[in-house]
Amino acid sequence: MKTKTGVQFRKTIKTTHAFERLKYCPKCRSYSVLWDTECPFCEKTVTLLPIRAVSAATTRRNVQISFLWIGLFVCLAAIFADTTTNLILACSGGVLFFVLFWLMQKRYGSYEQNVHFEQFINTEQENIKNALYQHLEDIDADVKAKKYKDAYEKIREVGYFIDSDLVKILKVKYLNHFVLRKDMELELDTLIPSDYNHHFIAYLHEVLKVQPWLVKQAVLDYVISNKSYILQESNGTQILGQVAGASLRVRAHVEHYQDFIIEFIEYLPKERLIRLAKMVSAHQDGQWAKLYEATKKQVDQHYSFDPELKGLL
Repeated sequence: MKTKTGVQFRKTIKTTHAFERLKYCPKCRSYSVLWDTECPFCEKTVTLLPIRAVSAATTRRNVQISFLWIGLFVCLAAIFADTTTNLILACSGGVLFFVLFWLMQKRYGSYEQNVHFEQFINTEQENIKNALYQHLEDIDADVKAKKYKDAYEKIREVGYFIDSDLVKILKVKYLNHFVLRKDMELELDTLIPSDYNHHFIAYLHEVLKVQPWLVKQAVLDYVISNKSYILQESNGTQILGQVAGASLRVRAHVEHYQDFIIEFIEYLPKERLIRLAKMVSAHQDGQWAKLYEATKKQVDQHYSFDPELKGLL
């Protein structure tokens, strides 16, 4: 049996958009999505810049160049003005042009920044991909050195940009090296692979013990569609019973997954069965009638003299 270790994961930064996690090195023009403040690819003295700041600097430089062009045209108009009237018109027109351009920048500058930012991201896609691949190589080196905590923390950041089964399964495999706790920042929905995977089920089994509230509709659908494979696991029925118990946390799940709950009702932990009995006692007829009968049968057969369940149904 594999020995698991207790760890404290580094906190991951919450961002509205994934691209906000990107940082840029102005020297080697590489990117990083990790927690480094200095470039991991070149000299350690080079401070990484947020990608928004890099794009904003480019936009600001473009605006400054536009102002310089306007100033140049005004100067040329003034130089070639052959009369005082033309000189006044050139200067007045130049001032008006400056004011109008400034007002447009003030009003529409944010839109221009967003357009430039999208263009900047598109032109930098190849460099960003190369940085992510470099991170994956570093992760592979960490795994070979048995630094699973570092490997997970890095691939967790890479996972914001690469949504693939490979990344999901690697995350799960690394997480399976650790003792999971209630206070950990765990994920579940985002790790669901497209096909059945033993490592994910092993991880799910551990999550069910400490954070059953992470079981949402996507997890339930995955478990039900792969039920036959899970039953082949040594603790398959236990896992399915735990999943059925976790589904009782949400009333809508109880209504939608009644057949699944009934199928594995005998594997529900006692506290989950008590919750189910309380829920169905108010819905003996209609859509819950079948679930009520199954619950009553389970209670009568196994808990008929239990004071906690007596009188609930």
